[in-house]
Amino acid sequence: MINLRFLMKRMKGANYKGFIDSAKRISKINHKPWPVNLADCLMCTALYGSGYVDYETFEMYNMNSRERANVLTISKNNDLYKQLNDPRYIHYFTDKSEFNKKFSKYLKRDWFYLKDHTYEEYLDFIKDKDRIIAKPLDLSCGQGIHMYNVKKHDPKALYNALMKRRAFLIEEVVEQSDEMASLCASSVNTIRLITIRNGNDVSIVAGCVRMSRGDKVVDNFNNGGLAAILNTNTGKLETDGYDKWRHNYIRHPATGTVIKGFPIPDWEEVQQMVREAALVVPQVRYIGWDVAISKKYGPLLIEGNDFPGQDLTQYPKLNLGTYGVMKAAIRE
Repeated sequence: MINLRFLMKRMKGANYKGFIDSAKRISKINHKPWPVNLADCLMCTALYGSGYVDYETFEMYNMNSRERANVLTISKNNDLYKQLNDPRYIHYFTDKSEFNKKFSKYLKRDWFYLKDHTYEEYLDFIKDKDRIIAKPLDLSCGQGIHMYNVKKHDPKALYNALMKRRAFLIEEVVEQSDEMASLCASSVNTIRLITIRNGNDVSIVAGCVRMSRGDKVVDNFNNGGLAAILNTNTGKLETDGYDKWRHNYIRHPATGTVIKGFPIPDWEEVQQMVREAALVVPQVRYIGWDVAISKKYGPLLIEGNDFPGQDLTQYPKLNLGTYGVMKAAIRE
């Protein structure tokens, strides 16, 4: 049934140029006139709650109605979020400092919140560190995160710069395991795992691994990085790598490592850790965890996301991370 209310709401503030540009790109693939693709895309918006990004990314133009209904679209993802996550408790995930305090057990590394401490305590924190990661609290998608070589900066000047940038959260730099570094050594390659909690039972319903192209210290997919879908049943990457524009990478462009079939080290320990972490704030049942495998501490949490993105961990062709998978995992 066409949801006209959602369609009107969606189109009221829509990026019309984005819809048209997407339809034109798809025309080069399916050789249909772009207005035909645009009309079909809008129909999917009305019927399945997709946007043009969902339509293009998941190749909904090649799907039948049953396959389209199984796609976890932006609207369906938002419905899951509203159904499973109590807004009164999401601050533990939206505020990075609160997250670090609440999940300190699983961070397994030193961290420091500048606003809670004096300058002298900051000096004591950095004195035995060569590098730190500084994170602003009000940005996402890897934006504003910087690594600093502490020994190359005047301590007071660095402190003032961090305060000015509102990069109040500083952390010990994670040195990833040799196995994960073999994918890409420039970034800490994080594992995104989606969990759904039912009482004391936690299901790991989807996952992927993100990595930079080899030229950045952050692996964020929306900031030029690569991703590959993880099969959470086997602990191995199930697809080749791909970027935001769905260019395919059989081997990592910097290391030459074959991506598909890559096994996640310490997979059993990773699963146990996120299942435990998913019980810490029981009112937030639908979470996207970012996990790193460190050389010093083993698996550890980087952060948690109360609104997991549907573009990263979903591969409809293999029925991985789809709407049907999510719904099957929910027990009221």
